[in-house]
Amino acid sequence: MRGKSGLWLAALLALLGLFALLAGRAGLDAFRDHFGAGFARNHALLQAQKLVTLITRELSLSQRLAELESVQRFLRGTDNSGQAGIDAERFRRAFTDASVFLIANDSGHYYFSDGTAPDAWVKPSYTLQRGDPKDGWYFATVRDARPYALNVNVDEKLKVTKVWFNVLVREAEGGRVLGLAGSGLDLTRFLATFVGTVDSGVTNFIINGEGAILAHPDQSLIEYAALTKAAPRRTLHGLVEDGADREALDGMLAGLRDAPGSGGALRVDLQGQPRVLGGAYVPALDWYVITAVDLGAAQVIDETVLWPLALGAIALLLLFAVAVSMGVDRLILRPLVQLTDSAQRIAIGDYRQRLHTRRSDELGSLTRAFDGMARQIDAHTSELESRVTERTRDLAQARDRIAATHRQIQDSIRYGALIQHAMLPHRELLHALPDDHFVLWQPRDTVGGDFYLFREAPGQFLVGIVDCAGHGVPGAFMTMIAHAGFDLAVQELGLADPAALLTRMDSATRTLLPGDAASRHLATSMDVGLCHVDVATGCVTFAGAHVDLYRCEGTQCEQLRGSRRSIGERQRAIYENVIIAEGSGCTYYLTTDGFLDQAGGERGYGFGTRRFAVALGETAAQPMTSQEQALRRHLADHQGSWAQRDDITVIGFRIPGRAATPGPVSGE
Repeated sequence: MRGKSGLWLAALLALLGLFALLAGRAGLDAFRDHFGAGFARNHALLQAQKLVTLITRELSLSQRLAELESVQRFLRGTDNSGQAGIDAERFRRAFTDASVFLIANDSGHYYFSDGTAPDAWVKPSYTLQRGDPKDGWYFATVRDARPYALNVNVDEKLKVTKVWFNVLVREAEGGRVLGLAGSGLDLTRFLATFVGTVDSGVTNFIINGEGAILAHPDQSLIEYAALTKAAPRRTLHGLVEDGADREALDGMLAGLRDAPGSGGALRVDLQGQPRVLGGAYVPALDWYVITAVDLGAAQVIDETVLWPLALGAIALLLLFAVAVSMGVDRLILRPLVQLTDSAQRIAIGDYRQRLHTRRSDELGSLTRAFDGMARQIDAHTSELESRVTERTRDLAQARDRIAATHRQIQDSIRYGALIQHAMLPHRELLHALPDDHFVLWQPRDTVGGDFYLFREAPGQFLVGIVDCAGHGVPGAFMTMIAHAGFDLAVQELGLADPAALLTRMDSATRTLLPGDAASRHLATSMDVGLCHVDVATGCVTFAGAHVDLYRCEGTQCEQLRGSRRSIGERQRAIYENVIIAEGSGCTYYLTTDGFLDQAGGERGYGFGTRRFAVALGETAAQPMTSQEQALRRHLADHQGSWAQRDDITVIGFRIPGRAATPGPVSGE
């Protein structure tokens, strides 16, 4: 039974090892959650304390400035001695931002000094207007009547963005409002001090009592001038999509407000990502300091503490393994070595080898089994060899069938490329604009979702490009649908109204494509740009569905915007014509986003519209063939070793036979 005991022991060790692995993983996750919540809570409390320290200092200085008799006389308009300016400059040097302001309520004069203007206290920087929305923050502060207020705002008149410390100045007797006094802290410095963090996976931000975001590393999320807004748009609740998470967040904020000085922590999905939120409340400001921790990126556990425990566990496992090995060697391994010597002779082909044993335990049974196996191996060997030969022949035939199928697929794709190339109006362009156009058409695969258009009528022509969703074979099929929609639109409407053609193509492709729910997840949109040219008058009419027109005169190149929506999007777009009343003497370009988005350079950035416009301006006066070669060089130099990301199509053209100065651009 010792052999069976060894098997049971091995199975038990394997089960214990698996259980230890799962328990360790669960324990590590529990430690991470626990310490992550504590880290977020303590980090928020620390940031709140730092915030209170600086705010208290700045507000204290602002309040002392507002209490000066010289400042109150200055705001009443009864001080001509200049003492208020001297006192204000003394306080300005004490403020962190080295700036100070005074506002006279009666006159609305706004005096601001940052040490650069010698006459800052003689001539106001500007005068507040009650009806001006940009001055609404002042009147909201006065109406609120609180002793002080903090506001994150862009001062459009001073052209600065700061955290403003606004202290109400009142007369000592009667309490009449004389104005405001205070300072500002540069928003960038403020964000670096209280929001910025060097800890990976940690984001700090500040919200007010209504949840409006007052400070955040991503300045696009900040609700500027929140004091003047009854319903702020950029709020912490707006970053939390789940309703249950919002309710839990409201509960945490209410608890922080009820117990100032305490911290809180909560797990939520913030902007779609799991985060642990820590919070602290600053009652003097009615602000919350929030810390968002990404447990996957933040270092919330010092794993070096776990090394002694791990080493101890390893030592115990080694001792246990040594004890088990000694028992296994005595009871199992030595008898197995004797059995192995006999089995090796059988392995080299001596199937006549016979094994004999008198043991009645499991090893004895194994030895007798080997003896029976040796007798059967000789009989099975010949049968196995014949089966291997048969299977090898089957595999070779399957390989040949796969190769033939692959060749058929490649032949079909090459034939499809021939058909797609035949669909392009290459000959028509050569006939109509032999020296006044070029086309750069470069599918990512053998076939693609890009193609270009050209139609000609007496005295006019229409040129355009189409970028269908997808590339390769799916994109090529989409080009057939797009081309059918374009043919139908031209047949019904003619060439002269590109915007109407785009609208008709949109409705036609929606009719051609299936509308059932199974196909809604597939991308079936297409970007289209169309230009109609009246050769006799030189008038160019452009309409684009997520495609822009580039117009170059000499080295100057401008970008004429098309609609921001593509054809076939869920929400229909309204397409409008852009008319260039006199387009002679200019060169025009249409491009799909494959050129603009092509990755390149050291960091894989896209080529971009600005670089594209500069490249066009450098060669716009050259022959069209030279322009095409220059664009290919620009693309190759930028792309380097990066793979082509998408299909690329660029078409450039001029109005043949005309060289007049171009007229103004207008919209229709």
